[in-house]
Amino acid sequence: MGIFQLSWSAATQVAFDILAMDLLRYLIGAGGIYVTINLMLRGVLRHRKIRPDSPTARQMLTEIVFSIRTAVIFATVGFFIWLADQHSLLQLYDNPAQYGWIWFVLSIFSLVVLHDAWFYWTHRLIHHRRLFRLLHLRHHRSHNPSPFAAYSFDVGEAVLTSLYFPLVLILLPVSELAAFIFTVNMMLVNALHHCGYEVYPCNRSGKPLLDWLTTTTHHDLHHARGNGNFGLYFTFWDRLMGTEHPEYHRNYAAAVNFRTAQSSPRGKKRTGCLGWWVGMAVTSCVGLTASFHAPGVDADTDGQEVQSLSGIWVTEGYAFIVEFGPCERESERVCGTLRWVWDDDSISAGAWQRPMLNQLNRTGDSQWKGQLVHPETDQIYAGVIRQLSADILQLEGCIAWLLCDRQIWRRLESLPHVHRGLFSHDP
Repeated sequence: MGIFQLSWSAATQVAFDILAMDLLRYLIGAGGIYVTINLMLRGVLRHRKIRPDSPTARQMLTEIVFSIRTAVIFATVGFFIWLADQHSLLQLYDNPAQYGWIWFVLSIFSLVVLHDAWFYWTHRLIHHRRLFRLLHLRHHRSHNPSPFAAYSFDVGEAVLTSLYFPLVLILLPVSELAAFIFTVNMMLVNALHHCGYEVYPCNRSGKPLLDWLTTTTHHDLHHARGNGNFGLYFTFWDRLMGTEHPEYHRNYAAAVNFRTAQSSPRGKKRTGCLGWWVGMAVTSCVGLTASFHAPGVDADTDGQEVQSLSGIWVTEGYAFIVEFGPCERESERVCGTLRWVWDDDSISAGAWQRPMLNQLNRTGDSQWKGQLVHPETDQIYAGVIRQLSADILQLEGCIAWLLCDRQIWRRLESLPHVHRGLFSHDP
């Protein structure tokens, strides 16, 4: 008898979870930037408005509709990323400290730098006259864009954009937390570059203080003129390839009201420089709001969670009885040891010597993730355990591209009809 009950529902649930995350990331990111910059702070930032007119409600509604379609495409690719990860085809891992915190930081930086290169060259590609109408025209329908245009793509552009992440996960080991930070940053930068207000700081010469970063003016000029300024995060690809618009710095100086700032009283000058601090504050606040999706863990409750999971559990059909407790070397993690089997001849010789569930790491409230070893076949699964109640566990392990196994385990004490002596075994 197998450990799990074969089920399609787990894959379906994952697909809906990924879709919900992509939709919420867009709605919170683009909506948060719009509400904060375009509504709440429009009076403070009125001198930094790049164009005199604003996007119409009809245009923004159209942008939202097409962005939702893009989010569905992103979620579809995200589902296949999950499937590939179940088979260890990608270098995606749970514990952000697995390769050290230095690599954790470097991995985020690498994701951004590589994505900037991917974005620049694919962006130039779809601006080719034979591809533009097919792949990129929808985005440029927003001639004067709003933050909601961040995902307003044609189908082809959405697919091309989404391919970056699975490809980079083949090359680089990336933690789930680093991936989350990268995708939130990508969403916020994208929305900020379409907000129509210049929120990046200027230096004393009227140029961007961090001139190697793209600004709102940089991308707005791309929408206004339809050529040049192809970069997403950085300006160096445009400068290296000669595609930065020659009027960029002049337009930026006009957007930050530089001449007025130089000739006005000190208080006016400080208002002109307020944009960068506003941008950073908005990015931080919206990012923190969106971070409820992140796989965060409260370390203070780890011990309580370990204790709640510890004990003796019975599988469906009473095929196996397993004892959970803190791992010997890492007490904040949980291991599961086989204690009793219905048919001793059905399990492998090493099943009694190794943990059946190994290095379970808490990834959320009452949720654990780690390795599950099948005692009959010795196959190793990427498994997830959810504690539904004090006496009920739900275990899930993927065994095929579209099939996952799921089973409900119950605490031995909650099954008085099961004899307590069953799990005693002397291998």
